[in-house]
Amino acid sequence: MTELSVFVDESGDFGTGSENYILSLVLHEQRQQITYELDRLNEALNEIGLDPESAVHTGAIIRGEDEYRAMDIAVRKKAFTRLFAFARRVPFTYQSFHFRKKETPDRFTLKGVISKTLAQYLRDHAAYFLSFDRVIVYYDNGQAEITDMLNTLFNAFFFNAEFRKVLPSQYRLFQVADLCFTLELLQMKITANKLSRSDLLFFRSRRVLVRDYLEKIAPKRRS
Repeated sequence: MTELSVFVDESGDFGTGSENYILSLVLHEQRQQITYELDRLNEALNEIGLDPESAVHTGAIIRGEDEYRAMDIAVRKKAFTRLFAFARRVPFTYQSFHFRKKETPDRFTLKGVISKTLAQYLRDHAAYFLSFDRVIVYYDNGQAEITDMLNTLFNAFFFNAEFRKVLPSQYRLFQVADLCFTLELLQMKITANKLSRSDLLFFRSRRVLVRDYLEKIAPKRRS
């Protein structure tokens, strides 16, 4: 049986707490084994003192928030680069959808725009999704609107879809989805000339961010 895993994560909310909303889908064909790279990443994280069973949250790493608040920036950079190196080595593709919330007057309009965009994407790539015996969608049910949308659209387009609620710490590819939307958000901030002080401190410069990260992850992005 052929299986496609779809890991979904988002940046932003449906309220007024963020300027942008980004939805990222990481697609991994289960026939492509990543066990060796998973072990390699866990060993690398353990070497810098991080629990290999815990999730790597890239946005919080960059800003030095939450569990990374007391962590030296040098260690945070190592954690970020180790997950990034893992992402470059393993076989997957991703797609991110950007939405500027100022272009939608309320949460209902935003939900409608996201739904239409995702539906168009699934329609355009239906042949690819239907080439698998089963499509498994992984999401942490973080936002009810996204949970409902995923269930509705995937079940409408594909008879072979199933859904699994996950914790971020359970799947490294779910954390890769987090990495992807973080990098997409950084690209948007570059375009708008809005990189923050913490962004520039972490990556040293806009040039380094583009050269060492954005350009290197670009081949993973689906056309």
